[in-house]
Amino acid sequence: MAENTSNNPRIDNDFFAAWKKNAADRTEANGSSPVAPVESSPESETPGEKTSKKASPKTSSGRKWWQRRAARVAGIALVVILLLGAIFGVIGFWGYQKAMAIQAAALEAKAEAHLTYAAFKTQNLPQAREHLTKVQSHVYQVQELYGDLGWAKYVPVAKAYYEDGEHALVAAVAGTNAGLKGIDAIEPHADLLGFEGEGTFSGTTEDRLGVVLETLNQITPELDAIAAEIEIVQENLAAIDPERYPENVRGYEVRSLITQAQDYALAAEVALNEARPAVERLPEVAGAEERRKYLVIFQNDNELRPTGGFMTAYAVVYVEDAKVTPEKSDDIYELDQKFRNKPPIPEELGRFLITENTWNLRDMNIDPNFKNSMETFYEYYQEVPGEPDDIDGIIAVDTVVLEKIVEIIGPVEVPGYGTFSAQNLEICDCPQIIYALSEIIDRPTPYIREDRKGILAPMMQAIIQKVYATERTKWPQLAELLWQSVEGHHVQMYFMNEEDQAAAELIGAAGIIPELPETGDYLTVIDANLAGAKSNLFVETSGEIDVRDITDGRVRKQVELTYRNTHPPSNCNLEAGQLCLNGMLNDWTRWYVPKGVEVEEVLGLEEDYRVDTSHEEFDIIEGIFRVSPLGQTKVRITYTVPYQGESDAYMLRMQKQGGTDDFPYVVTTPWGQSEFILDKDRDIVVE
Repeated sequence: MAENTSNNPRIDNDFFAAWKKNAADRTEANGSSPVAPVESSPESETPGEKTSKKASPKTSSGRKWWQRRAARVAGIALVVILLLGAIFGVIGFWGYQKAMAIQAAALEAKAEAHLTYAAFKTQNLPQAREHLTKVQSHVYQVQELYGDLGWAKYVPVAKAYYEDGEHALVAAVAGTNAGLKGIDAIEPHADLLGFEGEGTFSGTTEDRLGVVLETLNQITPELDAIAAEIEIVQENLAAIDPERYPENVRGYEVRSLITQAQDYALAAEVALNEARPAVERLPEVAGAEERRKYLVIFQNDNELRPTGGFMTAYAVVYVEDAKVTPEKSDDIYELDQKFRNKPPIPEELGRFLITENTWNLRDMNIDPNFKNSMETFYEYYQEVPGEPDDIDGIIAVDTVVLEKIVEIIGPVEVPGYGTFSAQNLEICDCPQIIYALSEIIDRPTPYIREDRKGILAPMMQAIIQKVYATERTKWPQLAELLWQSVEGHHVQMYFMNEEDQAAAELIGAAGIIPELPETGDYLTVIDANLAGAKSNLFVETSGEIDVRDITDGRVRKQVELTYRNTHPPSNCNLEAGQLCLNGMLNDWTRWYVPKGVEVEEVLGLEEDYRVDTSHEEFDIIEGIFRVSPLGQTKVRITYTVPYQGESDAYMLRMQKQGGTDDFPYVVTTPWGQSEFILDKDRDIVVE
């Protein structure tokens, strides 16, 4: 034992020094004198001797042994920290370099994306493809660089953010793939659609439209491929939680940008899925397989009716290989004169059209659901002698469509009727085409004007020929106009074929179909001008919705609509022979609301307003109000309805009546405010 100890003098001395110190402490605690250590000089001390110096308070006797052990551990920890710091410094520098490379590639992708969008706006398809291909290349570069940071997914805090980045990059790749596939689908039709590029068609516009219909079936597989890519985009963006991110960083919106991207991706997926049935049915609807016959009805929205306007004139047209040939057109009054066995006027309409005892064809569009109104109209139309009864569908257009078309293609000359344009006239502060049509159709004369409302067919023919002859750069504008007209219910369609009708409903081309949302509130206001001249041409409308509270599964609110007539009255004396445009507006208004409404207060409607509870899905608050020229009327209704949804957010679905102008709404709630233009059916969320 002695040999082993003498071979380890440091351990031996430390051990005995600690032992002596403990013994001294114990003796002192017991009240006796400590054992005095044996002193020795440094010269006489040898490594194997069991001697010790007298402990000094500032040296070993004043420091406990565990303090020295802690100091040793701290020293080791400091070395480890310095070592880890060096390692993370290297990693950090490497990561910083990677981050800078990722940022540079991302900025290049962003710049190319802007150039791609600019190329599409100028209809330059080759440039759009070139820039989008570069976007894809930069996205792949970012994806590769980002993969080098894969170790971050094993760091608890960083894992979720790293995976969000992966989802975003997968979505970006799929998005560029979808864009390139879309260009592939458009390219064969580039020149016809107004894009720069080498299209594969030749011949007249009419001929090429027929070829487009024949090739639409070839586009369907491309739609499948594009839909698959859009689904990848939507799924990956949906996997990102926006709440994980701050509202903004250094002035850049972060959270809202994520939610906006998610909304766009979902909307694109829904739109593509809804568009496919329409694309598949379009060749048949446009007469690619066999000639189709349609009844076209002109609705004058200046005399507003539930489906969009007073049915002024009609035409029968044939469509074959996308070529439209009008057969005949006539005055709606001429049609009613041949309609012999008229049914009694419906009670709700008879309350307002007090001069009528029977139901005329011209007044049969009282249901805002275009399909329902046209089913009724066509049932009785077939009883009119001499009229075609093998109609494939009914298409309604209003004055907004005519006005916007001539804005794009320029003035249209109609033989026998004159020239029509979009030039604004001071006499009515309205487009010339609107005033001229009113002059032809509505001005009273002391003589019989033959075929005064037979203008519809020749005007359609003149517009079609001008559209075919217009430069291709305007075709995208015409396509956009058609889509906006469908969304705003200025163009509405009803088909006898169930598949065609289903496709029209999917893309919103079938007009209003009142539909309550699964959650939230619902409001659709339907107005009808009854014996009020063409005063809707001069009436401006705005709306305010004040949500008071949402409690016990019900929402309480006040809705106020303001109707303001901005022009002086017309001379509506028939003997004067003047054009009666602006007179007293007699408006039959119906508010479609969720079933179970409780009305608290009604202002602005005449006293005989009522609540119609006969429908299964909704209740209707209805009544009549009047607006005089240069006058203003406010209709204010306070009511509560059942509400399913969050108690600290307000969700509202509103549908736009056909034929109405786009007008502003303000929704105020205890949680916030939203302003929007009701230019199409909308779902509003205020939180």
